Amino acid sequence: KQWYQRRVRGSRWNADCGERRMIVRAAENLSTQPVDEDMWKNYSCEPQKCYTLKCTDDDDDLFDEKLEETQFHPDLFHCLREGASTSAISTMSSTPYGFVDNISTWLFATKVLTFS
Repeated sequence: KQWYQRRVRGSRWNADCGERRMIVRAAENLSTQPVDEDMWKNYSCEPQKCYTLKCTDDDDDLFDEKLEETQFHPDLFHCLREGASTSAISTMSSTPYGFVDNISTWLFATKVLTFS
């Protein structure tokens, strides 16, 4: 079985987002090696929508612009699936949605990624 995981961390922009929004940095990783910096993407997560942001943590200012050729999604789970490889989608599909929803709810409630 191929190794797969999604690396997730908080973005430096979370301090500027307010309490109804969280920016999550995520990168697909198909190996046990560290993820290259250029592989990380920022995702804007709000109660009603999630989308891939055009800006990165290396930009000087946060600009709320959706990455071209991406769509708005109802939650982070579906947003991450949009740019995932076939192998990643297969792994994500076998993860119970209740588990993913619980983790998402917990992240929003505790704001653990806001101060990471």
